[in-house]
Amino acid sequence: MDLASQTVLVRAYVADWVKKNPIPEADLRKEYDTIKSQIGDKEYKVRHILVKTEDQAKEIISELQKGAKFDELAKARSEDPGSKDKGGDLDWNAPANFVKPFGDAMKATPKGKFTPQPVQTQFGWHVIEVDDIRDAKVPSYEEVKPQLQQRLQAQWLDKYFKDLRAKNGV
Repeated sequence: MDLASQTVLVRAYVADWVKKNPIPEADLRKEYDTIKSQIGDKEYKVRHILVKTEDQAKEIISELQKGAKFDELAKARSEDPGSKDKGGDLDWNAPANFVKPFGDAMKATPKGKFTPQPVQTQFGWHVIEVDDIRDAKVPSYEEVKPQLQQRLQAQWLDKYFKDLRAKNGV
């Protein structure tokens, strides 16, 4: 009973604090703009072949330059179990959804081309092909405003509780 009583009191306290400390519209807009800039304005439909060594990746690039089919090489040689059977297809994605070297290589590679040099990440060596590029479909501010409010309220509450603990030596 004591625990249930404490839980009700804490929830009431938090609800009251959130009501008295609304997230300013400017902060919500800033968070939206930050997320939007991280996503970028383009999406890329890419394939990749993941191998263990740079030499293997260079050999694949050489075969591609001689006319080998990307999807066939991916099925035969890629180490990525998630895309190997689909010819290396990773579908539509924003560069921010990948580790930085991979995302940077996607942005630098023209549509219909593959990376002329292997791309190293913590997963191994990649050869990346960009099948297509389109404008990103970023939801409007109004569509995501409720999620932004929840996200920032959680951050504000976390900071508030840390400050309370520090003030009270907990």
